Amino acid sequence: LSPREPSSSFLGITTGTNQYNYASANNNGNIPNQGLVAIYNLTMPTRPEHIFCSGCPILHSQFHPTEHPKLIVGGAASGQILVWDARVGRYPVQRSSGSSMGGHDCEVVGMAVLGDNSPDGGAGGGGSGGSCTMVTASSDGKVNYWSASNLREPAEHVMVPKANLSCLRVLPGGEGVMCGDERGGLHAIIASSGNSASVAVAGAGGGTRKVVKTLHAGGDGGWSSSASDGTDDLDASLEKGVDMGHFGMVTAVATRSSAMNAGNSPRLSNKEATSSGLGGGSSRGFLRGVGGLVVTTGVDWSTKIWAPAYSNVPLLSYLSNSYDYMCDAQWSPVHPSIFATASSNGTVNIWNLATFLDKPISGSKGIPIDNFQSTSPSADPAARQGLNRIQWSGDGRRMAVASGDKLHVLGVGEDIWKSKGDEDGKVMNNLHSRGLIQEDKV
Repeated sequence: LSPREPSSSFLGITTGTNQYNYASANNNGNIPNQGLVAIYNLTMPTRPEHIFCSGCPILHSQFHPTEHPKLIVGGAASGQILVWDARVGRYPVQRSSGSSMGGHDCEVVGMAVLGDNSPDGGAGGGGSGGSCTMVTASSDGKVNYWSASNLREPAEHVMVPKANLSCLRVLPGGEGVMCGDERGGLHAIIASSGNSASVAVAGAGGGTRKVVKTLHAGGDGGWSSSASDGTDDLDASLEKGVDMGHFGMVTAVATRSSAMNAGNSPRLSNKEATSSGLGGGSSRGFLRGVGGLVVTTGVDWSTKIWAPAYSNVPLLSYLSNSYDYMCDAQWSPVHPSIFATASSNGTVNIWNLATFLDKPISGSKGIPIDNFQSTSPSADPAARQGLNRIQWSGDGRRMAVASGDKLHVLGVGEDIWKSKGDEDGKVMNNLHSRGLIQEDKV
């Protein structure tokens, strides 16, 4: 399994109709040097409803944030941003400019919509195209900001220094982004407070002044079952033997949906919210409380949970029992304490931080996808095909899983998609009781 160019490299979902439409992109080996994007409808699961073509592999894509599901946007290995129109035909109707006009000249590794960090990348939201901004990242460390109404030239860009980026996700709040890189580094791009020394100025368009904050530079990660450090002193953290972060490529960054942060937290008084960490606003440029938790996965076999408002080091680190690449992670869009992870050994794990901090609720061996419909317990784990991407539906009741060139759609139980309303508080209590988060040090 190649974490850089998997057979199925993205999954997107739109809910514009009564049926869910799932999109997947791949580099089909039967069609040399031709990337494909396929749109599936659950009413016709045996074949794609639409197929779109490109002149090069498509590494990332999603439904257009304001014109879904008619328009599909893709990021190519060439660095171009492509737009397809389902009403026109199979080939792109628009391509972005090259690096001379501010575009990417290296492969696109991430794509998202600012203002909406829902799992489907904003495809279910709609809204005004004039106020909608897309953000893309390429492997040379360049992050471009685009107007959804003009995907030919970026409005501005930021360079993450000395980083070959591998993934991107919008931070809670909808204005900042978090990026992982090939050395295991984790970087955030947020609006500048005016007092930071590491400022990256937008390269074009006179955009908002932005700062790049590096939580972990990569390449020197360490192991531990948990880590808690309320300071920014990395040398002190190393002396304590805490986990500094990934030391292999970060394959995915997962953040909670802005809509869930706004709508699912329990209503508390200001004093209760501050003491529980749920409603304490922001710190260090990041959202505090459960809404600010970030999950990352990497080729170093690990899944890590971060709280950048409190610390630059991971709170928790989980090691794959099978010592396989961890390929993707996604928070549930409706349940505040649940997220899922995908592994190259062909299994999905589901975690509920309100129940357990140290093990998944799906069991230590995970849920095997390729033989999901098989009742035989003797299926050979070595014969499973690695997973590439996972994606929740908007209501949290289904999960799309890409396994090689196959797309699986799973249903989940009521305990996974139905929240009781007090999970945020339980997660914070669990983190506080272990000493992983200390409010008085923020």
